[in-house]
Amino acid sequence: MAIRVCAERTPRTAAVERLSAGDHACLGFDSGADRWALRAVFTADGLARGERVLLFGGLPAGEGPDAGLARLAAHGLAAGRAAAEGRLEVVTGASPGHDPAGGFDAAARTAYWSAATGDALDRGFAGLRAAGDMSWTGQDGLDAAELAAVTSYERDVTRLFDQIPLTGMCEYDRRAVPPRLFEQMLSLHPLAVLPEPGALHAERDGDVLRLAGDADLATRAAFEFAVTESGLAVIDLTGLAFIDASCARALLRLTGEVVLECTEMQARILALCGPRQDEGVVARVR
Repeated sequence: MAIRVCAERTPRTAAVERLSAGDHACLGFDSGADRWALRAVFTADGLARGERVLLFGGLPAGEGPDAGLARLAAHGLAAGRAAAEGRLEVVTGASPGHDPAGGFDAAARTAYWSAATGDALDRGFAGLRAAGDMSWTGQDGLDAAELAAVTSYERDVTRLFDQIPLTGMCEYDRRAVPPRLFEQMLSLHPLAVLPEPGALHAERDGDVLRLAGDADLATRAAFEFAVTESGLAVIDLTGLAFIDASCARALLRLTGEVVLECTEMQARILALCGPRQDEGVVARVR
């Protein structure tokens, strides 16, 4: 078994904690509670990074920004203080570039992200982090031209994310958006966010296993089942937001020619949890 240290990177499926500047991600959620739990993590990470955080929509009609701040506060976030200091804003009503009566304007929304990110930088923030509801794409009456504009926007805006310190999470309520349309929108994003904090996602492609989310007490059984499957040549750990000592030791008990792709921090955790069962293990730093 070899350990290969990789640069920090976010895989195709990502825990919300792994999102960073330049990421354009898609979240499919099944309940309002799940969405706000993820928004709380998304917001806390942004505030910790010194970013300005904007949250668009996601509230029932008639509820204002204070209701959103209360939902964040229920997850232990000092949302009211962050909002008072201008670091966090919950935005209700029409989102940038979208007017329910007038349709969707991709150019206007793209221009808004550029201007809002520039404004955040001018105000001393490290960048901009935004999450916004896109579930209106599943409403009856959305014509083909407007849907084509949204599709083009989701595909093309990733280039903008590559150029400015902007982190974006587009939210689609799977109860409101038809499955086929959601899958189409998901395919236009470089990243798919795990639908709940603390989950573990394991995806095998031939002899390569890619892991995302958390490897801890709650997910340990699933983690150990995934990493001990036969025929694995590479286990990619870089998508994990967290790995505990017990799961790290499970990796160290593996034998044979298995490459562990990991971040610098994960490599240090593995080193602290040694020794390795396989005496022929060679650490390869790349």
